[in-house]
Amino acid sequence: MTSADPPGPADSTPDGLTPEQRLAAGTRSPNIFIEAGPGTGKTTVSAYRFALQRFGAPARADTRAVVAVSFTRSATWSLWRRVQRTWGPSALAWPHRIVTLDTIVCDLLHDLLEHGLVRWPNGHKSLDVHDSWASFSSTVWSRSAYALRVNGDRVEIRTGSTPQYGARYPPAIVKQRLEEGICTHEDVRAVLEQLLQNDRCAERARGRLASTMRALIVDEAFDANDLDIAVIEFAIRAGVAVTLVGDPWQALYVFRGARPEAVLDLIELNAVRTLSLTRSFRWKDSAQRTLAERLRAGEPVTLPLRAGGAAPGVDVMLALQWKRLWEVGDHVLPLAFHAFKGGSEEAAATLLLNHLTRNVLGEDATYLRDALTALAITDLDTPRQLEPGLQDVAELLRQPGKAALNAAYSRLVQIVGTVSSRTLRPAHHSHTDRLADLAERVRNPGRLVPGLTTHQAKGREWDAVGVCLSPGERQALAGGLSVQVDTHRQLYVACTRACRTTTEFI
Repeated sequence: MTSADPPGPADSTPDGLTPEQRLAAGTRSPNIFIEAGPGTGKTTVSAYRFALQRFGAPARADTRAVVAVSFTRSATWSLWRRVQRTWGPSALAWPHRIVTLDTIVCDLLHDLLEHGLVRWPNGHKSLDVHDSWASFSSTVWSRSAYALRVNGDRVEIRTGSTPQYGARYPPAIVKQRLEEGICTHEDVRAVLEQLLQNDRCAERARGRLASTMRALIVDEAFDANDLDIAVIEFAIRAGVAVTLVGDPWQALYVFRGARPEAVLDLIELNAVRTLSLTRSFRWKDSAQRTLAERLRAGEPVTLPLRAGGAAPGVDVMLALQWKRLWEVGDHVLPLAFHAFKGGSEEAAATLLLNHLTRNVLGEDATYLRDALTALAITDLDTPRQLEPGLQDVAELLRQPGKAALNAAYSRLVQIVGTVSSRTLRPAHHSHTDRLADLAERVRNPGRLVPGLTTHQAKGREWDAVGVCLSPGERQALAGGLSVQVDTHRQLYVACTRACRTTTEFI
């Protein structure tokens, strides 16, 4: 039997789990780390683990919550759906829940505010927490910035200048909202991280976790940053049964402050038992299975090469940066222009991109929700309502020349103006260049394939995957990957999304 075969009577238990999956899900060890590589059933095991701690006999008299957390809404939703479908709605009856770790962080800060250990400006004890400031303002190119600092038992708002210009939300608008008790998740994290340096606040946080939770499951644990790791360690020391689930080879969020090496230290210092899921059900071809094994072993790898410029015969194209996907050829339609920066013009172009990705690929643009927020649009049905007008813009992009490009941009501004209060600036190459990239795809008569970055592809799989590599990335594969290097982990994830074939396109 190869590793591509499904579990059979000889290697699975009556509940359909393999022996190692059943051990990981059902162990009575209070604190465990489940190391789960690609396609090894991480979500399934996490769902069974949640159910055991929710319904298991030893915990039936304990009214505290079983909580599972992840770092993105999509990952949280995936686990929530699996638990609900497998165990029914009662598994998630309050106080048991599956939420983002930001929810736990907010709860800890609110508890400290409620008990008077810290004071928010103007005495607010209940905060209105948003994902970003985009609901209130567009970004501006500026050196002005703000920061929240804890001074004794008070949170202070400080404004000033930074050495470099960047796309930032105006500090005056931000300061006004902060004084009204409105903030972002980033603000909550910045304040809590400072507060946990205070012994009284740290002790209160540990007590809060101990009194409200009996078990905590942390999905994608290697995406944790220093604050996340501190909260997890507080839970362990408060006697909460902690399950960490993840794969150090798939730790991608260093740019957000993730510290995979610190997670490994946490596991070692707290004597957390490690259980591994080694059998992957993703590989449907022996060559792809061998590729994955060699990558993980740090052995040299050279991918088969194909030239771009035509429909590449793959289901998706992956790269480490969005820029590479726009450069590989007009047969690839990336799901974003770049990491979203919050500008209104960028948001308008993202609505147009979403119109194309939905109609051509059946997928939403990656930053659609960010774009709607940046345009102060609250109705999630708005993109569908705008389809006739957005199609007009797409038709204008079929025509060559700068005049047609400017006409398309002006029409897009007009359409967005019917649903948004934001003012978009006149046509300029920094705004119309995005539409020029879309025009090349609109004019392509062949089949378009979606383009995603490694970060967006994590957790997904396709039969045939194409990757776009820089010379340095190709050299890294040829020299063997190391789990300690961020770029190498990104390459590992890109090369392990395929069930059958991974091909490099140049």
